[in-house]
Amino acid sequence: MAEIVRASEMGFCMGVRRAVQIMEGEAAPERPIASAGEIVHNPHVVEQLERTGVRQLPGPDEVDGDFGAITAARVGAGRIAITAHGVGERVMRSLEHAGLDIVDTTCPVVTRAQRFAQKFVRENWHVLIFGDPGHKEVRGITGWTLDERGRSRVTVVEHAELDHLRAVIDAFPGGFPNKVGVMAQTTHRMEDFARFVANLMQLQREANFEMHVVNTLCHATTGQQAAAAELAHRVDVMVVVGGRKSANTRHLREVCEGEGATTYHVESAHELEGAWFAEAERIGLTAGASTPDRSIDEVEARLRMLTEGR
Repeated sequence: MAEIVRASEMGFCMGVRRAVQIMEGEAAPERPIASAGEIVHNPHVVEQLERTGVRQLPGPDEVDGDFGAITAARVGAGRIAITAHGVGERVMRSLEHAGLDIVDTTCPVVTRAQRFAQKFVRENWHVLIFGDPGHKEVRGITGWTLDERGRSRVTVVEHAELDHLRAVIDAFPGGFPNKVGVMAQTTHRMEDFARFVANLMQLQREANFEMHVVNTLCHATTGQQAAAAELAHRVDVMVVVGGRKSANTRHLREVCEGEGATTYHVESAHELEGAWFAEAERIGLTAGASTPDRSIDEVEARLRMLTEGR
């Protein structure tokens, strides 16, 4: 049997555990509750919450029209939960205007990023977010960057490479802003964010501008990435467990691959294939911040079964 080694930091982070606990505590047959999209990006967690009575509705980006009014019509006299990824200010005000009872499970780390973005705009800074423009968390943060005229003062930059950044800078009408607040999607890697800031400074080294950098990265996520990188050096194969929609789980896979480890990303134990581990003596196991303990345990048990007798 191959030796299976777990990363020293893995699985549910504080924000996800808090969101799930809030939803489990709020779910009751006599007081229906729904979530505005997936509470977290993990199908097993979503299914578990549905069994406790949490009804999942489309999120803000899946609804055309007045989100609050449409949601109120769908939940009736029930309650609506904001997911751990958070929502923008207009979405929140729309739900309040519709008279809904709001249960906010936004991760405190994400809330902090939202408040920094809002503060930058109020103080007349342009916000630069290093992140995935299509990610729910990033869309929620950008929703707090409207000025008093309703204009967006944010630019989301997806890549840290010099050529990409140069194109972003050149695309600003009237030139690059002279006051820039820089932050990152909370699940990004520290190394990538540092490279983003360094490359931005290199490109703007002759410009007269101010830059305020805020570290909005999640400490739990960066800790998991460091633990995964360390483990990847000591094993033959790495297995990363987590939802395919989960950004931090995908980053864990990228970290392991970046360390040169053969890496497999699975959502559940049944996806594992014995051929992956035919020559492996040591198998590393890590999991994303939205992966429940049960899923990790099931993957480990399946790994032991697949490598038994060797």
